[in-house]
Amino acid sequence: MPKCHDLKKDEVYGCEHCKLEVKVIKECVCEDDPEVCACYSQPHSCMFACCNEEMKKISG
Repeated sequence: MPKCHDLKKDEVYGCEHCKLEVKVIKECVCEDDPEVCACYSQPHSCMFACCNEEMKKISG
């Protein structure tokens, strides 16, 4: 799954196992900058998982 700053409004991500779907309502305000975004400094800070698997983009 992309980092938080890559997720765009109205994209939908889903779990292939249980079929849960998550829609991006509001985009991240952090910048694509290692000094600003925790995605770069904190491992797993922006990992979205369900049923022990990363969620995949299914539309948007």
